[in-house]
Amino acid sequence: MGGSNSGRHGGKSTTKGRNTLDVRKLQRDGVLIPGSRFTSSWTRNGKPNGSISVTVNEDSVWLIYRHGGAAGQDMNYRVRIEHTPCNYGGQRTWWLCPCCGKRVALLYSGKMFSCRHCQQLTYQSTRTGESSKPFERADKLRRRMGWCAGVANPQGDKPKGMHWKTYLRLMNELNRHSIAAWQSTDEMVKRLTGRLAGIGGM
Repeated sequence: MGGSNSGRHGGKSTTKGRNTLDVRKLQRDGVLIPGSRFTSSWTRNGKPNGSISVTVNEDSVWLIYRHGGAAGQDMNYRVRIEHTPCNYGGQRTWWLCPCCGKRVALLYSGKMFSCRHCQQLTYQSTRTGESSKPFERADKLRRRMGWCAGVANPQGDKPKGMHWKTYLRLMNELNRHSIAAWQSTDEMVKRLTGRLAGIGGM
């Protein structure tokens, strides 16, 4: 089950070529209704590249598929779902990775669908290495606060039951990582602008 694992970055496989289950898309499509069942399938270069049957329960789904082709292994396991409120109303839906329990939006194909960290995958993008760390650290703190991930999203209220001393310490850390994330973005934009200017002047 799953796509090609040929993409490499710094000795690690990349997310490129992996089939994914995106809980955000499934939520937008309106298929995560308790009691329902649907099939997701993928193609690559116009050819079938795997399918999976999903049965939806109240707070989880069951994933059913065959890993490894006709001679492979039948897989059938539960993935929990969690919802968190967004600052301006509504809620965001997450997978809880079946391997580590981390709250994530994407699960990547393998023997089991699991998060990028459990699959030891890295992104194939311009934001890699050291420049990605402030974003990851800020998102980790935002999730701890129960807020939507993403440094561009508004900050929420102090989590209920959290001591003010802890809250202020986390806010200081979050602000520091958020500033570093924006700075790395500015640097990346400047580099790209310079490259485009160079191309335009050729």
